[in-house]
Amino acid sequence: MIVLKDIANNLHFSIDHTCSLKEAIYQMRQNADGSVVLLKGHIPIAILTESDIINALGSTIDLSAKAYDFATKSVITANENRPIEFAFNFLSEHDIRRVVLVNDDDLFAGVVLQEDLFDYLEEDVYKVDLKISHIIKSNQNIITISQKASLYDALNFMKRYHIGSLVIMDEKTFTGILTEKDILKLTYLEIDMHEEIQKYMSKPVISIDKETLVTDVIALLKRKKIRRVLVTDSEEKLLTILTNRDILKHIKGNYSRILQIKIKHAQEIMDFLPEAIIEIFVSDNHQIIHWMNKKAKEFFGENLIDKELTTVFSLQDWQDIYTHFQTSSTIMNKRVHINNQNFEISGTLSKNLNNKYIKLIFKDVTEHIETKKKLQQEIDKQIEKRLENEYLLMQQSKLATMGEMIGHIAHQWRQPLAQLGGIFMNLDAAYEFKELSPEYFKEKMQNGNALIKYMSHTIDDFRHFFEPNHTKKRFVLKQYIQNAINIIQASLTYYHIELEVKTPDEPLVLLGYPSEFAQVILNLLDNAKDIMIERKIKNPKITIETTISDDAINVSVSDNGGGINKEIINQIFDIYFTTKAKRGGSGLGLYMSKLIIESKNMGKISVSNGSNGAVFLITLTKA
Repeated sequence: MIVLKDIANNLHFSIDHTCSLKEAIYQMRQNADGSVVLLKGHIPIAILTESDIINALGSTIDLSAKAYDFATKSVITANENRPIEFAFNFLSEHDIRRVVLVNDDDLFAGVVLQEDLFDYLEEDVYKVDLKISHIIKSNQNIITISQKASLYDALNFMKRYHIGSLVIMDEKTFTGILTEKDILKLTYLEIDMHEEIQKYMSKPVISIDKETLVTDVIALLKRKKIRRVLVTDSEEKLLTILTNRDILKHIKGNYSRILQIKIKHAQEIMDFLPEAIIEIFVSDNHQIIHWMNKKAKEFFGENLIDKELTTVFSLQDWQDIYTHFQTSSTIMNKRVHINNQNFEISGTLSKNLNNKYIKLIFKDVTEHIETKKKLQQEIDKQIEKRLENEYLLMQQSKLATMGEMIGHIAHQWRQPLAQLGGIFMNLDAAYEFKELSPEYFKEKMQNGNALIKYMSHTIDDFRHFFEPNHTKKRFVLKQYIQNAINIIQASLTYYHIELEVKTPDEPLVLLGYPSEFAQVILNLLDNAKDIMIERKIKNPKITIETTISDDAINVSVSDNGGGINKEIINQIFDIYFTTKAKRGGSGLGLYMSKLIIESKNMGKISVSNGSNGAVFLITLTKA
């Protein structure tokens, strides 16, 4: 496994904090990075960059002054044993060009630069057909200066506009470039800052056409040992200055998608679950918090990323859990006590490329345990009070159906992803045969944006589906039936299951818990789907029908799956009763459905066998 210390730079990247400004600039020139880490002993205490010195420069500067007095940025460090992919998130989140590494004793261990990471990217990240025009900003302002201006004028431009380079112009033609690195070199050589720029600018200018491939630009930057190039259009008009930071920001996005595509959508949903979820990076000597959902941050704290697990667990509890993972890839319902709360922990050990990760789900059972103690004392007299704990079972039911939910998302996204692929192929073909008109390109972009908006809306549907209602409210019945259908429609289509919905034209308004009601409909549709798939029913069909009686609204969900065995039909609403144990069924779906409808006084739910299959009838009280 490659970690950051394997690619770290050490030579000329650090210097004692008592050094002079001239000594620090000398080190920058030696490492060619434009920065140097200031050490106190062997501990990094600050970082000095070209920008820091540029902002302090005037017409003259005392090069014998202490370098530490010019360092404006506190040093941000990372442990040298972190995986390569850690650096991509780290650079992007902190908006920095380099990662300063420390060892386990917090002593300086080297520097990893943006450009060092290019060699460790998978080829797919570059997307061999990706061009510079795809990643540059079209409206970026370019700061230029006349070649007859003075170096001091250029310095003031850089300070005023907070930029690291200037394009040098001779009237309307760009003739050179001047960078912070150049200014620093001239300062070190004690060149008069009132000299004209044209004597010291870098030339000839290295420029690229906007249609150049990203892979070719990366190779150029490495070959020339430079950090920026000018980008021009087909008429050699200057468009922008492109830096390796710009490229890496774009590549970082692609790289993250490649590494996380299998868990990305699940994480988006998990952020809205009421259970805490933590992902841990595992190395030989450390187990580090790599990712946390919102609930985990709420329970355990906001600033735990890249911290050891013992900041959350007691040492003994974590040793027990980690020892378990030495012999098994899963753990179930391990009970621990954290911050005066009781949790049941379940989790898995998995691999991502060459690295190992542990995912843990923390179910807060504090209330459950306390209630259980009280119920145990009064079990004979107060058995009905167990319903006070049913909210926890509701959350367990949602976790039990997480796999099915992710499957539904996959079905929902399969077609629009295929359509997006088709759009890209059409654009590529049109470009190849020189038929890519602005109108055709705009049309395809609009089509692609529509598909992306649909996919985003799909994620919102799933997200809102996990938000429970805590108080009764009025809702339109048809709308929440449709919400459930939206979740499962793609799965039904995938298995060629016909869905027929019959509802009155008039809007039916109920008083109750709309999200929970939609969950009940989804449970019934899921059960019908599963039984018809299992029994390989020809021409499978589900019907949802809403009818009105004098004092109630009736919603029936029926199928042609052959019905329910008479021997078990009276048990199917019992807790933990399931006919799908071999396929991971929890036995909570129908139990929770009955609980939602009846314990929350929304109505009654029952089941019978019709002529072709099961019929579930929900009788709802009118608002």
